[in-house]
Amino acid sequence: MKASGGDWSFVGLSRAKLSRASFVGVRMREVDLTGSRCAGATLRDDDLSGAVWEGADLSGADLRGSDLSALDPLAVTLRGARIDSWQAIIIATALGLTVD
Repeated sequence: MKASGGDWSFVGLSRAKLSRASFVGVRMREVDLTGSRCAGATLRDDDLSGAVWEGADLSGADLRGSDLSALDPLAVTLRGARIDSWQAIIIATALGLTVD
């Protein structure tokens, strides 16, 4: 499945198998990704503010440019995920680190 643009806000994708999915430039505010399997998925340049991520597998996912402000890095699997430098700062801060 591929989505480019559009508004998927408030959609329930809990436990969805999204490993081959591609969402690019999509508004996904407060989307429920609880327990979703997004390993290898593309979630680029998406508005994921307020998203629910608990238990999601984002291994190897391309998350570059997306809003990860609601992401708790301890509640998801992130091994091998691709992020940009700003997202790295957000994740480090969420882990309680001080970035200078």
